[in-house]
Amino acid sequence: MSSNERNFTILLVLAALLPFLSWVLSALGAPCRSILDEEGMRWLFRHASDCLHSRLVMFAICCLMMQGAIKESLLPLGKTFRQPRFYRCLAVYAIVLVAIVLAAVWPGSPLLSITGGLAGSPFLDGSLFLGWFSFIVFCLCYGHTSLKPWTRMLTYGIRSHPLAIPFAIVLSFCWQCLEYMCL
Repeated sequence: MSSNERNFTILLVLAALLPFLSWVLSALGAPCRSILDEEGMRWLFRHASDCLHSRLVMFAICCLMMQGAIKESLLPLGKTFRQPRFYRCLAVYAIVLVAIVLAAVWPGSPLLSITGGLAGSPFLDGSLFLGWFSFIVFCLCYGHTSLKPWTRMLTYGIRSHPLAIPFAIVLSFCWQCLEYMCL
C-alpha cells in the first residue's frame, strides 16, 4: 500500500468515526452536537452531497486539470518559447485578460461591489477561478494547435493522481462534520 493509499484509508476511517465521536462527546457533556441524534441525522442526509461541490473539491479538480494542461501543452518550455504560435496565443490571452480587468474596474461596472470598490466585489470572488479557467483555455488552445487531443490534456492530472479528488471529497466531508459538531 502506497503512502497516498494509506493516507486516504486513514481519512476514510476518520470520516466513518466522526459521527460516533460526536455522539460520544455530546454524551459526555462536551459542547458538541451529535451527528447521530434526530437533528444530526437530518443534517447529514440533507448536506451529504455538499462536499461534492465544495471549494476544496473544485480546487483539486482545477489543479489536476491545470497540471495536465501545462504538462501536455507547454512542456518542454525551451521548445515552447521558440515557437511564434506560442506568442500569438499569449498575445490573445493577454488582450482578453486586460479587457476583463478593465471591464471589472470601470466605474459603474456590475463586477464592482455595492460600494463601488473592488473589496467584496464579484470580480474578486471569481478571479481565482477565472484565472485558472482562462489559463487552462490558453493551454488547450495552444496545445490543440500542435494536434494534441484536449481530453488527454484535461485528464492527465486526474490519471496521474487518481485519489486526489476522492481525498478532497472525504476531507471536505470531515470538515463539514466538524463544523456541524462545533457550531
